[in-house]
Amino acid sequence: MNTATQEVAGQHRYRHQPPSLYVVASFYDWLIDVSADLAQAVVRDPDAVDDARQREIARALTAESRLLDQGALVNEAYEHWLALYAEECAYWIPAGSPAPDPRHAVTLEFHDRRRLLDRVARLRTGLAFSQFPTSRTARQWSGLEVWPSAGRSDEWRARYSFTLVESREGHNRVLAGWNGFVVRQIGDHLRIVLKQVNLIDNESPQGNNSFFL
Repeated sequence: MNTATQEVAGQHRYRHQPPSLYVVASFYDWLIDVSADLAQAVVRDPDAVDDARQREIARALTAESRLLDQGALVNEAYEHWLALYAEECAYWIPAGSPAPDPRHAVTLEFHDRRRLLDRVARLRTGLAFSQFPTSRTARQWSGLEVWPSAGRSDEWRARYSFTLVESREGHNRVLAGWNGFVVRQIGDHLRIVLKQVNLIDNESPQGNNSFFL
């Protein structure tokens, strides 16, 4: 039997939960296509998505941002943040503009859901050296654009510009850039399938960005 699995009640169970079986070549191909779409220098049709859906997506992304700011102060905030993400998702911080293929270039961060769970667990211990003391953040975003994913009626793409202030050990610093998202209707809920954080200085050496951006 493969050491990555074990037999449980007659079924294979993967040692690492959840497994990352969805992170395959086709998933990376999709990421690159989405990344190119998010970065297009075009004017989006403001009527391509109805107002009710736009408001729903704006609320979800507002909550996503707020919960990250609350993560340093409220113990369960990261769990609520993770609940906004699909079971098969990616959190990607490219190290270049335009974003290079993460299969062939270094990234600042690239995580599937299992890695996100690992990071949340680590931050919640309070013992992560890189986050001792913990960073406190306040972020603002504006200029939300939302448009439908081509060929789908249950998925939308979105982007906005952001400014993030971090306070740690008595020092403040400012990070800025734009975030791109893929949001999908799964059952009765909207879930984030991709978050791509594009820092304006992503080609430069970074400081201690061990908190979630």
